[in-house]
Amino acid sequence: MIDVMKRVNEIVEVFSKFIERDDLENGNRYLLAAIETLIYEHLAGFIEADKLMEAARSLRDKIVEGPAYANPFIMEVLGILEEKVDEENISEALEKIRRLHLEERLDRIEV
Repeated sequence: MIDVMKRVNEIVEVFSKFIERDDLENGNRYLLAAIETLIYEHLAGFIEADKLMEAARSLRDKIVEGPAYANPFIMEVLGILEEKVDEENISEALEKIRRLHLEERLDRIEV
């Protein structure tokens, strides 16, 4: 099993480095990819549903506390996972992630 809270801290640390460098685009792309990775690790059986929900909640809280600067649509994906981790929410989160990957830019931090 994966130490999810350790992973969350690592994700926030890497995201923070991008923000420190004023590289919001790559920071948000990294954050999106990291969330997607957590979902696939859950689907493969390495992360339990309750741990994925906890990770989403913690990741969202830590980003809001600082460094902030996350794209609001990425924060919405975390909100979906925070609410419930079931087949429907996983599908919804993955569909939003797929659409976000197609966006030309992810450095927008306002809707």
